[in-house]
Amino acid sequence: MRNRERGKGRLGFIITLVVFLVGVFLAVKIVPVRIDGYQFREMLREEARYASIHRNDSVVVQRILDTAESLNIPLKKENLKIRRTKVEVVISVSYEKPVDLNVGTYTYRFHTEQKAPLF
Repeated sequence: MRNRERGKGRLGFIITLVVFLVGVFLAVKIVPVRIDGYQFREMLREEARYASIHRNDSVVVQRILDTAESLNIPLKKENLKIRRTKVEVVISVSYEKPVDLNVGTYTYRFHTEQKAPLF
């Protein structure tokens, strides 16, 4: 006697495949944006550490804006703030980058504040 097969295994495979492909698509779209954000955060940390060398904040601002442009980060000068106190330098950056997902738009929001002591 034969078991009555209804194709449930095939349907489960198709659903799993669709979920997997959607996950891969999202990863391809979102992961590079997040990696750029991580690299930018690391660059800001380094800039904060070496800001005591540059007495003029315009040099630091220009280096940050140049790096943002090279990473395709939509950073505007008004979203970048450098504050110096007697003991530390604080660099605050925030931006939003829209990611087109073909069915909608995901907005990656980035905000960081990097502090480093002045010597």
